[in-house]
Amino acid sequence: MKIVTLAVNPAIDRTMYFKNIEFGGLNRAAANTVTSFGGKGITNAFMFKKLGIDVLCLGFWGGNNGNLLLDEFKKQKIDFNSDLTGCETRMNIKIISKNNEPTEFNESGGPVLPEERELLLQRIKSTLENKTEYFFMGGSVPGGIKKSFYRDILNLESRAKFILDCDGEALKLCMDEKNNKKPYMIKPNQFEFEQLCGKKFDLENNFESELMRLKNELKKTYEKTGVIILCTLGASGGLYCGNEGIFYEAAPKIELKGFAGAGDTFLTAFCAVYFGLFKLPENKSGAEHALKFAVAASAAKITKLGTELAEVSEIFDLAHEHKIL
Repeated sequence: MKIVTLAVNPAIDRTMYFKNIEFGGLNRAAANTVTSFGGKGITNAFMFKKLGIDVLCLGFWGGNNGNLLLDEFKKQKIDFNSDLTGCETRMNIKIISKNNEPTEFNESGGPVLPEERELLLQRIKSTLENKTEYFFMGGSVPGGIKKSFYRDILNLESRAKFILDCDGEALKLCMDEKNNKKPYMIKPNQFEFEQLCGKKFDLENNFESELMRLKNELKKTYEKTGVIILCTLGASGGLYCGNEGIFYEAAPKIELKGFAGAGDTFLTAFCAVYFGLFKLPENKSGAEHALKFAVAASAAKITKLGTELAEVSEIFDLAHEHKIL
């Protein structure tokens, strides 16, 4: 398969909506709870499918929740590995309260047994040897999996381009100058990039000047590592830094209904255009147009409940309405 996504810690996401939250008291939802599938690798695979692009998703899944996820793969005609873990696929709770404030309560996932880890690693090796061109991996790792797992995959013999979306120690290990191989692209959000570079950026209070500082730090990191960086800024949009330069695209102001998966949607939409897998109208291409499409896709996603994804037509409608594309 040309495109592979890796989901080491998938989840069933339950999104609940409240007018007010009282900690230590009884809270009643203001709307129906939305149940959907999430986790990095999962949303990427679903989004590629929305764009009409075939994909293979590898990962750990187990128990009733895992079987529900595999049923969804079958429904969407997404290829997957059928190996089940002894542990149940985790469940996460997403809360949206007044003023569209998002709060998350995520299970850790796992524990994954050593033999389950080795089996997945063998699946990955076999896949990489079979003409995989783009390999997407990221997210938190479940119990039983070390933070070095992504670095270990990165160092496997392969010509694939590795696209990495993780944070903290896992990201630092992959970007370490001592590591012989680097990802082709990373997608940190602002906080995750601050962890990586060791600096803070106060976009909330000094947007223009702090955005310039952020751009300069992205440029330094790119020049030092040669790794393309997509940096998402939540409601403020996103940045690209790579061999085509540095571009910023603001996000439109819209009502938040479901924030989970917005960053994964951003990354998938960008890569689909950037790698020539999805054609924009008028043959628009390159990093700048890919970034615009990514911002539009991410914005369209958050108008949907839970982790539901927007249709391609809805992405273009939003892009045209807000003059993004």
